[in-house]
Amino acid sequence: MQKLLTTMLHSNRAATNHMVETIHSLVSCVNARDPYTYQHSVNVGFYVWVIANQLQLDEEECANVYIGALLHDIGIIGTPDSILRKNGSLTPEELAIMKKHPEIGYAIVKRIAPLQQRGIAKTVLYHHERLDGKGYPHGLFAAEIPLGAKIVSVAEAFNAMTSARLYRPVLDYGKAVDQLLDGKGSQFDPTVVDVFLEAMASRREKARL
Repeated sequence: MQKLLTTMLHSNRAATNHMVETIHSLVSCVNARDPYTYQHSVNVGFYVWVIANQLQLDEEECANVYIGALLHDIGIIGTPDSILRKNGSLTPEELAIMKKHPEIGYAIVKRIAPLQQRGIAKTVLYHHERLDGKGYPHGLFAAEIPLGAKIVSVAEAFNAMTSARLYRPVLDYGKAVDQLLDGKGSQFDPTVVDVFLEAMASRREKARL
């Protein structure tokens, strides 16, 4: 992760090293708090990198959205264990607390000037927004949601659906794809979904060869 970040970020060596160390420290905090969330964030980072390259974003934009993916759930460190590790469905009250994690994460990331300036803090804040305005925390509509957050939204939904949790079974690849397709235009950005599924289909086909 550190080597990839160093390669992706372009600035003077001292500034790059400092930023990479800061990001790694934040991600390490997530790992210490909840290893599942850490692995989820790493997986989402991979999917986001695939999408960003498929969209032909420039190197700086790819780096920014990748970092946003690594940090998107950092606010989970403020969620009580009774909710984070609950073996079962959350109550409405518990769900309301869980839904505070984007704002908690934003409060952490926005204090780091380079991450704020690169728009990474907004990716953390808005990754659970939906195109139809039914997301959280601010109920933004399509054009109001930054591209980075739209990309992370698709990547993190796919990884969540295809990862095992105590309270729900894993969806197979086909069913996860169906869920993304069902959410096109309402929950997810259609272009991001199409690009992601095209890239994943290509990778799966190559793996069979």
